[in-house]
Amino acid sequence: MADKSDHAAKIGECQHTSYHLPQWDENGKCSWVDIQRQHKSLNAEAKCIVPPTKVIPIIFIPGVMGTNLKSSVGEDSWKAESIKGADTLWFVPKDGHERRKTLNPDTTTVENRKTSISSRVHSLFPDNGNLLPTRQERHWGEALYLSYGKFLEFFQYALLDDWQTDVYRMYSDAKLKQFKRSGVLANLVNRKLGDTHDSPLTDPELTHFKRFLFSVHVFGYNWLKDNVISAEELTKYIDDVLDIYKNKHGYGLAVEKVILVTHSMGGLVARYAMSPPEGVEFKGCQDKVLGVVHGVIPDLGSPAAYRRMKTGAGKEDIPGQVLGGNAEKLMPVLARAPAPLQLLPYPSYPSGWLKIDGESAYPKVDPFDEIYLRNDVWWKLYQSDIIDSDNAKVTSNWDEYDKLMEGSVRPFMEHQEKGFYHPNTYVFYGNEKESDNYLSWSRVSYKREIQLSEDALRRLPAVKNVRFEKQSDGKMYVIPTGDVPHYYYKIDDDNVYELVSSLGKGDSTVPIESLNKIKIHTSIKSVLATNVDHQNAYALDDTAYSEFSDAIKFTLRSIIKIVQEVDASAAD
Repeated sequence: MADKSDHAAKIGECQHTSYHLPQWDENGKCSWVDIQRQHKSLNAEAKCIVPPTKVIPIIFIPGVMGTNLKSSVGEDSWKAESIKGADTLWFVPKDGHERRKTLNPDTTTVENRKTSISSRVHSLFPDNGNLLPTRQERHWGEALYLSYGKFLEFFQYALLDDWQTDVYRMYSDAKLKQFKRSGVLANLVNRKLGDTHDSPLTDPELTHFKRFLFSVHVFGYNWLKDNVISAEELTKYIDDVLDIYKNKHGYGLAVEKVILVTHSMGGLVARYAMSPPEGVEFKGCQDKVLGVVHGVIPDLGSPAAYRRMKTGAGKEDIPGQVLGGNAEKLMPVLARAPAPLQLLPYPSYPSGWLKIDGESAYPKVDPFDEIYLRNDVWWKLYQSDIIDSDNAKVTSNWDEYDKLMEGSVRPFMEHQEKGFYHPNTYVFYGNEKESDNYLSWSRVSYKREIQLSEDALRRLPAVKNVRFEKQSDGKMYVIPTGDVPHYYYKIDDDNVYELVSSLGKGDSTVPIESLNKIKIHTSIKSVLATNVDHQNAYALDDTAYSEFSDAIKFTLRSIIKIVQEVDASAAD
C-alpha cells in the first residue's frame, strides 16, 4: 500500500500527522473525505492510504445445470435458492412430457435473479457496488445459488482480503492500535498442496498479487443449448466485462485480459471459446485471457452421461430426483439438449466402456456408430418411443436426435479432442470418489424358482406385485409384476438387465481417465488430484482458511501464479 501526503512538513517543526482510509463512490473512484474534518495546524500532514485501483476481472463459468433459466413466457424453469434445494421439489413429480416442455433449449433463457445473489459481505471494505460494480451488474444472479452462492461471496472476499488487511494494519499502526490478523491468502505462502509441478506460493508473488484489484463476474449460459453457442456468447461477455473497467467504473484495467475459473462443463465452453475451429462465425478470445483454472473438467466426457440417459439420475439422491429419477423423465429432455449430450464419452475415451453381459464391450472404435446412433439394440442410448407412441412422432423424435448428434455433438467432441488449452492453465480433479469409469449391463435373476406344488400355491393368500407361474421347464416360479427399478431394463421375464457401475476412481461423475489424459498436456502448468466431489467442487461453508478445501486453495494459489505475468508497472 502507498500513502499520499497532503503536504510535507518543514524540518524541525512540530507536526500532526493523520492517516485516512479510502472511500469509493458509485463510479468506483477513491476519495478521502474525512481529511476536511481534521483540525488545522501549522504543520498538519494528512496521509491518504491508497488501495490498488487497476482491475483484473475474474469470470466464473458454472457447470451443467449451474445457471438459472426461465422460459420464454417468464416462468421459472431452473433455480435453487432455498435450503437444501427445497424450492426445487415441485419438479420431482413432473413427467417426461412436462419436463420436455419446461426444459426446452429453444424456449429457455438465462436469468440474472436478484434473489440468487448473496448479500453477505465479509471483506473489510464492503463490496456494496462502489469499490466494484454491484453483484447483479457482475451477473452473480445467473449462478445457481444452491451450488455457488456461498462460494462466490467467499471467493470475492479472499481475493480482496490481503490488501485490505494491509490497509487496516497501516491505519491501525498509525493510531498506535494493534491489528494482528493476516490476510487469508497469506496462509498459502510456502505451503505445498501436492499437485504435479507443485510450486508453493512465495512472499514476493503474494506482494505482486496485492498490487491489483480483482473483481469476480459470472458468465451464466443456457446449459441445454449447444456449447458452441455458449462459447460465442462468452467471447462477447469478455468484451463487455473489459469495457466496464475501461470506460465505466474505477480507474481502468491492469491489462486488457480476464482470468477464467471454470466448473465442469463450463471448462469445455471456455476451451472452445478460446480456440474455436476454422469456419465458425466468431473469433477466439484466447488473446483476451490471462490464464485459466479448470475445476473437474470432463476432458474426455464420462460414462455417467450414458447412465443418466438410460436409467435417469435416481441414484443421486434429491438432486437426481429433481433432474429426473428415471429414464422416462430424463431421456426426453436430454435427447433434445446438445450440451448434456456433449458430455458423453468421446471417441478417444478408453474403448470398451460399455459392457453387455453375454455379448461384448463397446465401443471398439467409434461410440457414435456403435452406441449413440444405433437403433437396433435394446441398450441403445436413445429410445425415441420412451414417452411417445404415435409412429410419426417416434420417427420424428429419432430424426431430430440423429441430426443433433451428427450436427452438433460429434463436431464438438472432435474439436475438443484436439486438446487446445490456454498456455497458462491450472487444473484440479477428483480422484477418490466412486465413479463410472465404465458400465456393465449385467443380467439379473429376476424370477425365482420356488419349491411349492400347484395345490399349495392355490392356498396361498394373494401377494401384491408378484405372480406365480409354472413354466415350460416344469418348475414353479415367482415373478414380480410391478415396475422394475429405474436402473433395470426388462426385455422379458427371462432377460432382465441391471446397469452396474465400475465404481472406480474419480469425482463421482468424471472418472480419472480424463485426469490421466490432462496430465500429458504440456501447456498445463499444474494439476491437482484431490478428494473432491464433482457437484460440490467449489463448496465451502466458512471464511476461515482452515475450512477451505485443497481444491479452493489450489484455485486461489493458481490465480496468484497467473497474475505474475502482469508487469508491476501495470498497477500504477
